Amino acid sequence: MSAIGRIVWNGLTMGPGTQYAVADLPDLDDMPEIRSADVDRGQAHGTWTGEDYTSARVITLSVLLRGTDPDDLGRLVTALRAAVQPCAEPQQLQFLDRGVMVIAKPRKRSIPYDATTLLPSTTAHLMFYAADPLVYSLDQHSLSTTAYAPASGRSYPRTYPWVYGTGSTAGTLQCVNSGGSPTFPVLRIDGPAVNPVIQLTETSAVLALTTTLGPGEYVIIDTASRAVLHMGTTPRRDWISGIPAWPVMQPGRNTFVYRASPYGDGSIPTYLTVTWRDATL
Repeated sequence: MSAIGRIVWNGLTMGPGTQYAVADLPDLDDMPEIRSADVDRGQAHGTWTGEDYTSARVITLSVLLRGTDPDDLGRLVTALRAAVQPCAEPQQLQFLDRGVMVIAKPRKRSIPYDATTLLPSTTAHLMFYAADPLVYSLDQHSLSTTAYAPASGRSYPRTYPWVYGTGSTAGTLQCVNSGGSPTFPVLRIDGPAVNPVIQLTETSAVLALTTTLGPGEYVIIDTASRAVLHMGTTPRRDWISGIPAWPVMQPGRNTFVYRASPYGDGSIPTYLTVTWRDATL
């Protein structure tokens, strides 16, 4: 457990050094509520236990607005109201001094007003709803590699699912998830490439695409949403060969292997870039 420190939402900074003092916040180390699949045993004590999954993470904040006078308090209220608005897509709720964030939407904003007195301060109550309960690192990691190239004069099947050879580190990435839960990387393949294949060695997950990317073309693979986007915009899930096994990074070291058949004379390299954040429930 550590100090709350500064919190940033939609450009508004709260906490030490600001006029928005965070008075109360459930600790991010708390586990969200569990959704169990347990079933009562018929005519017996206990249950048949199933898999456990967490529900959404709900974060409530009590924020003390400390103005220098009632007019200054009005300015603080206006800025808070402008920052905490309903939004169509989740955004980053950042905890700067803890180096973490959650992806959330605001679901409640209560700012009490007492008309009988003119005070320079008030306490606002905010609630944020994180459908994705994971707590992510603020730092985003990214590593790139060219495709694995076997020794000259030796060929290998395009669909061969495991690592080929040990004489080179080309085509291999060592990515570390320093959190305690699996995290979903974003993969980018930059052409030219023919039938690229991505393997995560630790889980034996293989994701193969049946397509040809020319020079300057690329594809983004979001393992969280399972989107495959040509040039980052056009959906191309139909490029996936067979039943996909999505390469989800486990806590600790994760070894990605990238292969692709040569494009043309093979003189232009193709690249795989893996981008991720550490994650913990």
